[in-house]
Amino acid sequence: MNFVAIDVETAQGRRWSICQIGLAIVENGEITQTISRLVQPPRNEYSEWNIRVHGITPDMTSNAPFFKDVWNEIQPLVEGNKLVAHNSSFDINCLEQTLDFYGLPIPNMECDCTYARTGVKLNEICDAFEIEFTNHHNAVSDAEACAKVYLKLLNGLEPDFSKIAPRIPKSGNPFQQEGHERLCGNVLKPDLENADSNSPFYAKKVVFTGVLNTIKRKEAAALVKKLGADIDTSITKRTNFVITGSAPGPSKMKKIEQFNSQGCDIRIIYEEEFLKMCKH
Repeated sequence: MNFVAIDVETAQGRRWSICQIGLAIVENGEITQTISRLVQPPRNEYSEWNIRVHGITPDMTSNAPFFKDVWNEIQPLVEGNKLVAHNSSFDINCLEQTLDFYGLPIPNMECDCTYARTGVKLNEICDAFEIEFTNHHNAVSDAEACAKVYLKLLNGLEPDFSKIAPRIPKSGNPFQQEGHERLCGNVLKPDLENADSNSPFYAKKVVFTGVLNTIKRKEAAALVKKLGADIDTSITKRTNFVITGSAPGPSKMKKIEQFNSQGCDIRIIYEEEFLKMCKH
């Protein structure tokens, strides 16, 4: 039962802008080593959006090694081992794009994904398995949590999703609280001409429900509009993505279930995955 859990953070929207790598080395079913390395991204340039997610700033990486140097250290640990990530479509792709950016060969990698296996956010699956988890969006903390989750899954344990702590406001009607504001105005008008056509949200119908924890709904809507989304306030059969925070609207969640049972393909995206998709 040997593998390496990996997590990366990026400095900007480009996936080759890795600014931190975290590894958890598992040998014979035990975490034997964790590694955290800050990485100086190209030109040490950051976006404010990414800084808000992980808290890493240009000052913190101004004297950090470049990716090539860090890769020389971690390559022997990664090559020949199974790599596991929570949302491997982001973390492994970031690794591959960064290797390509620096002209380094991309090794053959056997990969697995705890998000694909469980379908919930990393902090939620840790709740379900009663795994202590702090310092989310720190790469080595995320990698270690991912490793612990994967070990539980390999041992055939079933997560108890009833243990996921609901994040509902303490008092009052949760659907009148901050974070549940109804979107209106120009943000609802798609702008495909100036949008990123390579974005996963390009020309897709997007609806928000629930309270986002790391970004205000209006800011998230403005961000996804720049990526080409066509934002709606209600769910229809044409909806593609529902960005879901805590305390989501029960009527919206019912509609998703109803429409999908009729053959639609409405995908629920939780905040963690949404933030990573925005960094494509």
